[in-house]
This record gives sequence, structure tokens and C-alpha cells, in this order.
Amino acid sequence: MATTTVLAGLELTKWKAKFMREYVRDSGFDPYMGEGLTSIIQVCNDLATDGYTIRTPLVSRLKGTGVVGDTTLSGSEEALDQYYFDVTWEFYRHAITMTKKQKEKSSNELLEVTRPLLKEWASELIKYQIIDNFHKIDGIAFPTASAGQRNTWLTNNTDRVLFGAAKANAASNVHATALGLVTSGTGKLSTDVGKLAKRIAREASPHIKPYTNEMYGREYYVMFCHPYCFRDLKNDAVMINANRDARAREGEAMDKNPLFQDGDLIYDGIVFREIPEFKSGRVSGVNTSTHLVGVGGTAIDVGVNFLCGQQALVFANHQLPLPTTKTETDYGFVIGKGIELAHGIEKARWSNGAGTTKDNGVVTVYCAATPDT
Repeated sequence: MATTTVLAGLELTKWKAKFMREYVRDSGFDPYMGEGLTSIIQVCNDLATDGYTIRTPLVSRLKGTGVVGDTTLSGSEEALDQYYFDVTWEFYRHAITMTKKQKEKSSNELLEVTRPLLKEWASELIKYQIIDNFHKIDGIAFPTASAGQRNTWLTNNTDRVLFGAAKANAASNVHATALGLVTSGTGKLSTDVGKLAKRIAREASPHIKPYTNEMYGREYYVMFCHPYCFRDLKNDAVMINANRDARAREGEAMDKNPLFQDGDLIYDGIVFREIPEFKSGRVSGVNTSTHLVGVGGTAIDVGVNFLCGQQALVFANHQLPLPTTKTETDYGFVIGKGIELAHGIEKARWSNGAGTTKDNGVVTVYCAATPDT
């Protein structure tokens, strides 16, 4: 067990300000999480049952023609195309401990700051779990998936994968070969690449249903973007001209126009949202799930982006974050504050029952991710 020792420089009697904490940003996914079937990340609150596995049903659209007029319907019915996949939840816990002596030596704020730090730890944990699941290969973390598993996934998902600017780049059904066709020229994320990914989502079978904005009743696809790819999109001439010529100029236009302010980009019914953690790992410098080093044409880095519709991911929430206190306290001398939560996250997958498994609500888009110079 590791206990907290107050640094000598913090052994002061009075403090004028609260402790500064390392900044942990919001996930960026919150607006797209909800319990409804139309959410990009569907939240299944299962706080009461004891089951370890939560089974999530998926039902495809009806494809039959039905009958017209006096034609007999008997014999022309359609079987419901249905499937399910399982999400298992797990407990996640963390805590901070210190002795009574260390607490007395330091500012009272040191113990009080533990709760927000633990809350941030939990938020960051969930954020990176969501990111890792976006790029899972049939339930396997991308960095640990074998070449064969990646090729099988590509073969099954050719109608919902895009490498660079051309659908033909995936024709080999060899994942490494397709990545090698992503170049720093035509392989950048652009409005054209976004529109192509959108058409792929519409033509995929099963279809990838767009996300519906409840406030305006409009349909959107949302692309979560690697920061280098988002940079290239912002520099795309078509995007610059659209923001310059088509954005509102009255009211709070300057505050909302991305030419002047950072934020989401919107074009042709696609919301582009930058996720910096697609580049930065939680512990290491690079997130190997979504920043692929040296795998593109002429050994460039490739960033992974995800154009999402409804039910892309499922978040099974079994226990809300619960504050905990250490009970084995060495006669009250050791103080411990902790947090405990239980959940499971999985990318929704569809199966045709014959061994072919497809991502349910995601078009995976691989683009050049050359670093800044």
C-alpha cells in the first residue's frame, strides 16, 4: 500500500488559495450520450439487477415490399431481422490515503481536493474507454488485434470503412495494405472526405442511421476527429469559404464562427468534433488505439476518425460513482478517500448469423496525421 507523503515545500500553516489541480477536460462525448435508441452512445442504466452481462437487442429495418390492394398478405410476410450483443460490466475503484500526521502538516485543502481529483480520474477513465471502443476490432482492442483479425474485420466492414479519399483503397481487404495507401496529399481529412464518409454511411447495409438533434429536429452524422485531421479540415479551402460566406454575421456571429472561435465544425449535415485524446494517450505520449505511427504511405502517421450515427456504442451503467472511505485505518491514524463505479462499454456490432459481424453505427475513417512542423 502506498500512502501520501506531503512534500516538504507544502508543509505550511496557512494557504490563501485552493490547490491547483491538473486540468482534465470533459470527454467531448457527453452531448451524444442518452438512454434513447437514437443516441450515438446509448446509455443503459441497469442499477438494480445483479446480472453480470447486459444483453442489448438490435433490430434491422424491414426490407420486404409488402402487398398492394387486394393481394393476399399471407405468405408474403417478412421475418424480423434481429440480433443481440452482450455488454459486461466491471467495478473500477481508486483511492487516496494519507496519515493523520501528514494531514496535520499540510493545508486542510489537501484532503478536500481528493474528491474532485477522484471524480476527474473516473471521468478520464470513461473517456479513454469510449475512445478505445470506437476502434475495437470485433471486440478486441486495436493495438492487440492480430493482422488476421484486422483483415477479417476489414473484409466484413468494407461498406463502412474509408482509407484516405477513395473507397478503392480498401479493395485488398488487407488492413496494412489499405493503410499504406493513405498519403499526406490526398489522404487528409477534408469536406470531400467527410461527404464521402456520409454517403458510405447512407449506403451501408445495415444502414447507419443519422443522429437526430431533438432541439431542431434535424438529422446529423457526427464525426469524432483526430486533432491533426481536424487541423487539416479547418485548413480546407471549402470549409474556410463555407464559414466565411455562409455563417451568420449578425447577433453573436463572431462568438460562434469557428474562423474566430474554437469549436465544432458543421458542413453538409456533418458535425465534426475534435477529440484531442485521439492523439494523446492517458499515460503514454501517444494513444496507440487512434494514432497509428508510421503505417501510411511513405511511413506517415495515420489518425483514426469515426463518423457516427445512432447506437454506435453502448454504455451499460451498473453503478453510479460512489464515494468510499477507508475502514482499515490503523486505529484511526490513516485517512482514505476513494471512489467506486461499475459499468461496461462496447461498440455495438451486428451479425447476420453466418459469422459476418459489422460495426452497427460507425464509419471508420483513416486519414493522414502528419505532425506540425
